[in-house]
Amino acid sequence: MTRWLLAFAALAAALAEATPPTPKAPLLLPTKIKSCIEHCKCKLNKLAVIECDRPIILNSTTFRYINKPQTSTVSFENVIIDQIEEDAFSDFPNLGDILILNSHIGSIDAKAFNNVKRVKFARCRFEDRPDLVSEKMEELHFGECQLEEIPKLNGLLKLTFLNLTGNYIKDIDIDAFAELFDLEELYLSNNEIFKIPPTLFINNDNLAGLYLDNNQLRHFYLNTSENLETLSLKNCSLELFDEKSAQRLSDLNDLNLSHNKLKTITGRTMSFMKELAIINLSHNKLSKLDDDIFAYNTNLMKIVLDGNNFEALPNFYLHNGDFIAYSFSCKHCGLKTLPASAFKHMKSMTSLELSHNKLMNVDNSFQNITSLKLLDISYNNVVYFAPYTFVNNKNLEYLNIAGNPLMTLNPEVFAVMPVLKLINARNATLSKLWSNYNKSLKDLQKLLLSDNRLTSLSIDDFRITPSLTAIDLFNNPLVFTEKLCKVLNWLDLKGVNPIEKFRSYEFPFDDSYDIIMSWTQLHNNNCQVQSTTTVTTIPIDDEDNDDDDDDTTDRYDEAYYDDEDDIVEEEVKKFAESNFTRASYILSITSAFVLSAVVVLTVAVTLTLCILKRNSNFNMHEANLPRVKIPLWNTTPGQKKHSGSVYRPLSEDLSGPKTPKLSRYEFTATPTVHSSNP
Repeated sequence: MTRWLLAFAALAAALAEATPPTPKAPLLLPTKIKSCIEHCKCKLNKLAVIECDRPIILNSTTFRYINKPQTSTVSFENVIIDQIEEDAFSDFPNLGDILILNSHIGSIDAKAFNNVKRVKFARCRFEDRPDLVSEKMEELHFGECQLEEIPKLNGLLKLTFLNLTGNYIKDIDIDAFAELFDLEELYLSNNEIFKIPPTLFINNDNLAGLYLDNNQLRHFYLNTSENLETLSLKNCSLELFDEKSAQRLSDLNDLNLSHNKLKTITGRTMSFMKELAIINLSHNKLSKLDDDIFAYNTNLMKIVLDGNNFEALPNFYLHNGDFIAYSFSCKHCGLKTLPASAFKHMKSMTSLELSHNKLMNVDNSFQNITSLKLLDISYNNVVYFAPYTFVNNKNLEYLNIAGNPLMTLNPEVFAVMPVLKLINARNATLSKLWSNYNKSLKDLQKLLLSDNRLTSLSIDDFRITPSLTAIDLFNNPLVFTEKLCKVLNWLDLKGVNPIEKFRSYEFPFDDSYDIIMSWTQLHNNNCQVQSTTTVTTIPIDDEDNDDDDDDTTDRYDEAYYDDEDDIVEEEVKKFAESNFTRASYILSITSAFVLSAVVVLTVAVTLTLCILKRNSNFNMHEANLPRVKIPLWNTTPGQKKHSGSVYRPLSEDLSGPKTPKLSRYEFTATPTVHSSNP
């Protein structure tokens, strides 16, 4: 075999000599250094100053050695800036952002940022009140800068975004934003503002978002533009939000009044906000809502009423049809009853959250919500679900019934929901999983049962959930008997994973939020681990040794072990099929490799012969190739036939007498040696 490889190597060398060499392509070197690869756009460099050993003054001289055309962002952090002069950034043609963080700033020339679009000060201290003028600036931030008054901003004619969050601002001058004609979003949260002048935004026709969270306003009224779309008044100590407050909010889309002291709000007040889509009234002091509270809010999509004390919800209605609302939440609301009429006109709702209330009966509560996908009624006082409770909720996928004193679950209650994927029954005082096995939950994928009173489980408990992929059994007083261990091994064989904690509530079907554990962590090595590829035969005791059991128990045991035998046989069959498939795969790969080698060898030999035949300059006798010379039977007597090779004595005349053979066992006279010379 080695000789043949050498032969092919020699032929390849000869072929290379006979074929004229292909000229190599010249090595192309860049004629000019570029800042990015061809056909692509790269982010320009960022100049980041993180520390200086002395106070600095920013002017054109400061940046004389900086590559200005390729700088888009300049940032300073933990520095002392005595002054920012007017020409500091004038030579940066592509500068878009300036960030100054955790720094002390002396004076700023009015036009220092004239050519910059976005400027951000965060956790800075100013010796002088900033007075800025710019023809290009669009965004300006003064976050947590200990400002006691609003800077002079009327020279920022193109400003669209202003953030003054986290300062000590108390009073707002009536002309503070008078010349910010393009202002669209204003953040004044986390200040000490106690009053908003009614005509403060009289010139800000484009103002769409106003955020006043965490101030001490007590009341709110604006007599300005009606173009406001988002208004956030969270934690403002509001005691009243009435018709006067809402009459100029006709285009409002999102209203946040959470964490205030509101005791009442009327349908008349809400009627001014006809475009309202999101309303958050959570954590107020509301005790009752009128039926017509949202009667004129035809675009309402999300309602949040958490943290109030209603006892009962009104019969919400819309004056000209049904709501298009998709989300309703009333957690920690003190609800004791929930009539079906409450959601009669909310048939499009997909998410309903009513956790941590005092509900005892919900048998007819959800019959009108046919589009419901997520239902949370956890931590109420429900002890029983009627079989028809969810009969109209065919689209329900996620059901949270945790924290209710249920004792056991009836599969007939859940089987009416054909696409149900998850049941959260944690902390539900379950001592038995299912009360019967009359129905199957064919699409159920996750079952959360931690913090219950389960001591044992059976395979029948999981035969009615054929699609189950994850189960939470932690913090149950499980007794790991042989029977329970068989169940856990059976679940393992079926590909069911134990999960310890279901972390996400907003994304209940996202597997990335599950903490997947091993079954060993659950039973703490109290069960013998069975490999998914090894079959363990479970011996069955003779009937003679079970005289103490009654007939019913015997029949149950026989059926149980028969089921186990079926499971084992099924696993054996799967394993055998797996081995056959693996062998077939290996054989097919090997055959393909051998056939490919034969084809390649045949082609190589054929091409070699063709080239040798066409190339007359190639001398077979001069090539360094192994020669095969097999003598004929009628050759010279001195030559011997031996396995295709030629044995030829090297130093004797073939025509003379043969060299005598010596035996190491005989001592004879010295033999005569014939000279090879004539």
